[in-house]
Amino acid sequence: MALLLQCHKKEKVESMDQLIPVLFVTAFITFILVKQIKHITKNLPEDGATNNNFKKYANFSVSVQNYLRIIKNDIDNTKEKESPKFILKNSIDERESIELLSDFLRKLVFFETLLAKNKSAQEVESELFSILDSIDSFVREKCENGEELADELKEFLFNDFQNA
Repeated sequence: MALLLQCHKKEKVESMDQLIPVLFVTAFITFILVKQIKHITKNLPEDGATNNNFKKYANFSVSVQNYLRIIKNDIDNTKEKESPKFILKNSIDERESIELLSDFLRKLVFFETLLAKNKSAQEVESELFSILDSIDSFVREKCENGEELADELKEFLFNDFQNA
């Protein structure tokens, strides 16, 4: 019986000897994971900042859409208007121009959706810049007094973006 107790105690000691290194390795891995998680989360933007950017881009997108609707209504000869500001040059196809403006409007609606929220601020700004550049080119190339109107549009949108 004494021999059996000694063997049982010896097994417990050997088990404890094996358990200590396992606990040490586990604690070390946990320490490394915690440090890495802190490092990664430190670089993430706060939710509030992301939501504010999203709201700013969504509001600015609405403003650009409203301005595009003004341009679209001005160049559409089927609608009555007193003194249109945007008039197509003679050689420009009205229907094609209205379709192009409609495409811009569809692209801008994206910035009001939750899909835009999944993109980084740089990606959203890049896409917005691309659309604004296309609108600028459209006004410059296809409208009478295009240079002047495009500059006015830039000024208006710049101010609107600052206030958004």
